Amino acid sequence: MMRKLFLAAMLTVTTFAFSQGELFGTIGITKFSEKDNGQKFDGHKGTISGKLGFTFWIPFEDARFSINPGITYGSMGTKFKDGNDDTTITLGYVSVPVDFVYKIKPIGSTFFFSAGGYYGYLASAETQDAELKINDGDYSYKTSDYGVNAGAGYFFDNGLTLRLTYTQGLANIMNYPSGLNDSHIKNSNIGLSIGYILFKKRI
Repeated sequence: MMRKLFLAAMLTVTTFAFSQGELFGTIGITKFSEKDNGQKFDGHKGTISGKLGFTFWIPFEDARFSINPGITYGSMGTKFKDGNDDTTITLGYVSVPVDFVYKIKPIGSTFFFSAGGYYGYLASAETQDAELKINDGDYSYKTSDYGVNAGAGYFFDNGLTLRLTYTQGLANIMNYPSGLNDSHIKNSNIGLSIGYILFKKRI
């Protein structure tokens, strides 16, 4: 799985000659959505997440439209009550997002909108007290995650970008025992990204 992720990252890097490159950071709120044996669990609360990444703006012939492949490292997770104490779960993912972007104007400062998907590889899983199991039997976290992204933002002519993003996982990230077919845990995140165009090629 890591080999596939590496190949995807290398493919992203080869697009350098045809695109603008953006370094960005995101701070947001993340939490799980969970159904346990058919019953929705409403005890999850948001916890702060962070992400660092690099993405490319690859234009189509009409420069208002572009595709944004990239690679990121960041956290997903949740917070919930465990007895009298709060437990925070933090999952660290290496992810490859691919978004399609529409800019109101092809050049200069302008608003833009984005939508797409991502694949994530789980690199770490922990609470504030202990490490958690990854792909190690029942009730361990799966290594793979995937889902959809949506966002809207502003592209400044000086290279700065601001973007509000929403990410919803579609994959069940928990290994449940056989027989618990109507159970799942899925990631979700809302965040604000600040980026800067490092290679300012006109598109």
